[in-house]
Amino acid sequence: MHDSGMVIMNGNDLDRPKRFKIFQGDGPRSAVEAERLDRFLTGADPLVVAPPPEERLLPRRRLVWGFALLLGLAVVVPFSWRPVSRLAGLAGEASPAALNRERARLLVAQGRQLIAEDREDEALDDFSLAVRIAPDLADAWSALAACQLRNYQSSLAEQAYQHALALEPRNYQALGGLGNLYLRRGDQRRAEEVWRRAGLDRQLARLYLLQGKFPAAERHLARLLKAGSEEELVARMALAARSRHLDPGLRSLLEPEPTGLSTWAELGWQLSKQKRYGDASVAFGRALDEVPHDVNALSGMGWSLLELNRPSEAKVYFQRALRLHDDHLRSLNGFALSLKREGRIGEAIAVWQETSRRYPGVGVNNAIPGLAWTYFEIQDYRQAAVYFAQIVKEHPYDSRVVDALNVAVQNIGSVGVVPN
Repeated sequence: MHDSGMVIMNGNDLDRPKRFKIFQGDGPRSAVEAERLDRFLTGADPLVVAPPPEERLLPRRRLVWGFALLLGLAVVVPFSWRPVSRLAGLAGEASPAALNRERARLLVAQGRQLIAEDREDEALDDFSLAVRIAPDLADAWSALAACQLRNYQSSLAEQAYQHALALEPRNYQALGGLGNLYLRRGDQRRAEEVWRRAGLDRQLARLYLLQGKFPAAERHLARLLKAGSEEELVARMALAARSRHLDPGLRSLLEPEPTGLSTWAELGWQLSKQKRYGDASVAFGRALDEVPHDVNALSGMGWSLLELNRPSEAKVYFQRALRLHDDHLRSLNGFALSLKREGRIGEAIAVWQETSRRYPGVGVNNAIPGLAWTYFEIQDYRQAAVYFAQIVKEHPYDSRVVDALNVAVQNIGSVGVVPN
């Protein structure tokens, strides 16, 4: 059984493919399957693209091989020829230090690709090697810091960002990331100082929207729009600034990845990231001893208990968090998953559906994976396909989801289990 996981969005999923021709093989059947899935992903009615009953009796053609081929072309090819061609060209004319800097740049690029594929441990290895072989490369330190921040290693991340800025005081990636770190800690003043130093209009507008300072946000957004920004997020921020209202969906995109109100809470998230859920629950317990109203620590405790297969206890913490902050996305998702683990499928679906309505336009928010896998498990393939298609558009590298979408599309029309 597949449960929903937490989807963390970073706003950097740019230039996604509009169409997904990911079957391999020749012949009329592969062409029909490819066209059917492609039509589904581009918005066709699921009932129209469903295969006829006699076709569903044939063996399923899995997507993973074709998808792996595309992924190989997208990832392996660029990183297989670049080191050879570029480093070979430098070998006869550059110093060892220059060669190491070039190698470090390639490791940083490769690490960022691994981040896009949710392979953070491998990315961290690449960034760490990059700073070892080229300790004077500011971009390597900035990339390492960003990865450490994603892993709740805030102290190490701050050191790495400061190292990058010592090498290159106007390094915009380091200044932007350091501001994010301060904002996550709740130190809005220092975040503002760093972003002002860098002249980062978008980040300053983000901060002012979160603070309810709509006129200040509008001034920075006006500069971005005047410069020709066509980003959807910037347009939504500008609309919020003009209307003097920040809806929950947009707020969830602008808020930093939460840690909590104490060092114990941050430690809890770090341990949870390392899958040390028992230790994480102890840390979150200490955090709640210090600050009982810490919503993110309550949510962290709930998720730790869920991973320890204690859903009834987990649900209590999510409910406590939601009494303090009824729009808390992470807790809404955890509450729904707790209900599902208790066998209360219909109630879980209702919570996820309400969460999805409450956060319109967020993209693949935490409710979408829960709905997709739950409908898949109860064999309501029409609904499952709708939600899997949204995930694939946002995260095309996830072969497990792509394969599930293929199965769901092929079985649209099947009668599933009615949830309680």
